[in-house]
Amino acid sequence: MASSLSFSVAISTFNRNDDLERCLDSLSQQTFSDFEVVVSNGGEPEGVRRTVSKFKDLRITVVDQKRKGIVEGRNLGWIHAKGDVVCLIDDDLVVSPQWLTQIRETFLSDERIGGVSGPTIIPTERLKNRDFALFLDGFRAHKNLLWSLIGKAYLTFVLENKVEEVGKILKSGVFTPGSNYPSCLELPGIQEVDYLEACHMCFRRRLLEEIGGFDYIYIGTGEWNEPDFSFKVREKGYRLLFNPEAVTYHHISQGGVFKARTNSFERSQNFIFFYMRWIKPDTLEKFMRFSANLFFINGYWVYKFIQSGNPDWLRGLYGTVSALLEAKKACRL
Repeated sequence: MASSLSFSVAISTFNRNDDLERCLDSLSQQTFSDFEVVVSNGGEPEGVRRTVSKFKDLRITVVDQKRKGIVEGRNLGWIHAKGDVVCLIDDDLVVSPQWLTQIRETFLSDERIGGVSGPTIIPTERLKNRDFALFLDGFRAHKNLLWSLIGKAYLTFVLENKVEEVGKILKSGVFTPGSNYPSCLELPGIQEVDYLEACHMCFRRRLLEEIGGFDYIYIGTGEWNEPDFSFKVREKGYRLLFNPEAVTYHHISQGGVFKARTNSFERSQNFIFFYMRWIKPDTLEKFMRFSANLFFINGYWVYKFIQSGNPDWLRGLYGTVSALLEAKKACRL
């Protein structure tokens, strides 16, 4: 068992300086204070430096991205970090005072622990910024018969009635969103998980080096690059854990990179590449659940087009077809 570990916190940011300031403020209040901070900046540089300059008590390095995208931000963060453990978080995350203490204690308990995460509670007033959360709540509470039947089909067949489980990737490819709900705070101790939260994931640096960081096959908003890395860590025989006492709050922002979420082509492609690489529809049950998930995903693109009038959302339909035709590309590990 290791007697000590050094820690780095790597924050990816993109023109969300108010969010970044709130995040840094929470880091300045940690009960375990021996850590460095690396800020990967994908946006305008001056505002980030003004924000960082307010926190003299933190050891902060700012690295400007030459190549855009969240995957580049993640990789620059760990490459410039010096700690044995690198905690990669988003700029709209607020960490509790005991957060890093809990992360540290979990890593120190077993050298075969490759990564640790914890609750990423979405404050009630921020739920409106995440369509997935709104749909889940609507499915469970809506009084319209048709909507209720659609919701029941999704919750039962795609999500397998596992809304409040943490850190699982199901046969359909959907992830369980339990870490976003306060109920995860009541879990009886540390849980073994399939993946770590995208906005809140701590890995041993040596694994980041061995694996080569996050895969650039995931483009656009880069969704699914984080669970992809988690699966690579597990493939090497390391454990991934969820500590319910390592609490954070995800103040979902609609600024910065959030505006790129209309890149539905890339989002469809990223999901299908991840699924074909790691889950695979290789049984009838998995094929049926995966197909149902694709139906709902593409229905969402159509819904967003009707809601917004923005034709970019419809590119997700083409992205689905294109990625299915190119699935072999994703399987070349």
